[in-house]
Amino acid sequence: MKSKIIINLFILLLVISFLSSGCVKPPKIELIEQIETNETAFVVPLEGKTMEGQGQFMSIEYLEQAKAATKRITIPQRERKIGRFSHEIEWIPTMRVIKVDRTPITREWTEEKSTGTSDKDQAIYVESKDSIGFYIGINITTMVKEDDSAKFLYYFAGKPLGAVTDENVRGFITSVLSQEFGKRDLTDCKNQKNSIQDVLAKSLGPEFAKFGITISNAGLVGGLTYENSEIQTAINNAYVAEMKIRENEQSKAAQIHENERILSIAVTERQAAQEFAKAYEAMVKKLELEIAMKKADAMLVAAGKLAPGILPSSILPQGSNLLFGLDAGK
Repeated sequence: MKSKIIINLFILLLVISFLSSGCVKPPKIELIEQIETNETAFVVPLEGKTMEGQGQFMSIEYLEQAKAATKRITIPQRERKIGRFSHEIEWIPTMRVIKVDRTPITREWTEEKSTGTSDKDQAIYVESKDSIGFYIGINITTMVKEDDSAKFLYYFAGKPLGAVTDENVRGFITSVLSQEFGKRDLTDCKNQKNSIQDVLAKSLGPEFAKFGITISNAGLVGGLTYENSEIQTAINNAYVAEMKIRENEQSKAAQIHENERILSIAVTERQAAQEFAKAYEAMVKKLELEIAMKKADAMLVAAGKLAPGILPSSILPQGSNLLFGLDAGK
């Protein structure tokens, strides 16, 4: 009897222990959000009058005030009953942390798998005024500055910058290029590609600055590639033919230049030869004159050593050419 009472008491204690353990509220686990250096955080209340009538997270001014200055945020929580008994509760957050990743996003939308950001065909397809279809690649870099993070969050409600770039920015680029190429015939599309790129850059930046996005780089990649392969082949053949014509013209011009150079050298050499001949003739005459003068000096010296009247006048008569006029003073 005594042992039976002990057993019943033991069972009762077990039941009480089981029931008491089942009546404990779930623990309140602290919720912490870590903010990285490339992120801007906004703490938005989930309850209260501040959320009444809220459209896109209130307004830009409201989000500016909700911007968190710390890098670690503890989220407040409250109990919410989920059953009849007092221990049947759950802990729910009363505020939400929304983070904007400001990391720059670069995209290269091309047709080739090996060159683009994706292995899919992401080129921009457009048409010329004469309805010839072609595609072109785009390279673009977008970013959100710290001061624009509230504006970006207001308009895109937590949508990542990469998704905005792939959808909104790409859609705008396609629209601009379709309009610009669609106003030109095929020849102007090729020749005015740089002008079209300038139009795109000038319209793209101001358009997305309104939404808190900075376009740091945007440009066309590669040439125009035509959807119809026959058109591309014909253009390639025409380009090759044009290059051959240019090569022939350049070779012809080079040959003309070489001929002019050779002719100029020949003329210069002939003129030099003529001048040399004139100089040689003058030198010969000068030498002949110097020889004649030396002979005359020698004869004059010899004549002066002889006594007057020894030589007959027939040998060296007065006025003789051999005296070179030296006796004129006598």
